[in-house]
Amino acid sequence: MIPIEDVYAQIRGFAADAGAGRVILFGSRAKGTARPKSDIDLAVEGCADFAALERRLQDDLWSLLKVDVVDLDAPVSDALRREIAATGKVLYEKV
Repeated sequence: MIPIEDVYAQIRGFAADAGAGRVILFGSRAKGTARPKSDIDLAVEGCADFAALERRLQDDLWSLLKVDVVDLDAPVSDALRREIAATGKVLYEKV
């Protein structure tokens, strides 16, 4: 199995290619409670073509791990926003 840091590096590359403003890891992987096959929960901000980035993340990483992606520029529940703010870790930020 590929090391999780290598998966995160791929995510950073995909985010940069898509022009995303920020990608935040949340859920069990951000909290440090993940198991080897736990999914990857990502929140994305500032991405003009979110659908293309989401598709690439899911299509290119599906054989490694399941990826769930949330668009923070779209309506998202307050509870989920609070969870991301409280436990999220920035994986990528455009500079």
